[in-house]
Amino acid sequence: MRSLLCPVLALSFALWVQPVAAQAPDDMYARMTASMADGEAQAQRPGDDQLTCDQLQIEMIATMQDPTVQSAIAANGANAQAQLDQMNAARGRAQAQMGMSFFLGLLGSFIPGFGYAQMAQQQAEFAQQQRQAQQSMAEMAAMSERMMTIMPQMMRGQRVYELAQAQQCAFLEPAPPQ
Repeated sequence: MRSLLCPVLALSFALWVQPVAAQAPDDMYARMTASMADGEAQAQRPGDDQLTCDQLQIEMIATMQDPTVQSAIAANGANAQAQLDQMNAARGRAQAQMGMSFFLGLLGSFIPGFGYAQMAQQQAEFAQQQRQAQQSMAEMAAMSERMMTIMPQMMRGQRVYELAQAQQCAFLEPAPPQ
């Protein structure tokens, strides 16, 4: 009876927490959509259609070299690298845990009651995975927040790029290979 109670309680908790956790991504999506709409509105400026290719290039460089943009890009790049490092480390841990699970399962088939050790090990793995998932969600939320702060510059950059593309400006051409 006790062995059935724990999974039932865990499932009940997971089902109760799921709607609460689902609200945060919906809120983030709404805020990101509003940020994009505001950025698009700010991207349009009077006289844009009269800008020359040189003026568009200057505008593009100034927009992308804005300290806020540079800071957000650097921070998001650092987060992305940290997440990649965590994934690589987790892959190694998963391989080691598979061996441990196999070993505990083998022992459990020979020693009565030893299956509880395997169950405890699996519960510890699950708890670790949950903590990592929560940390990843928090990091992704922080990255999204940084993107929202630079959305006006990003949308302005896109607008300038589209204007330069329409004029077939030379600065959009890829540099020749060296």
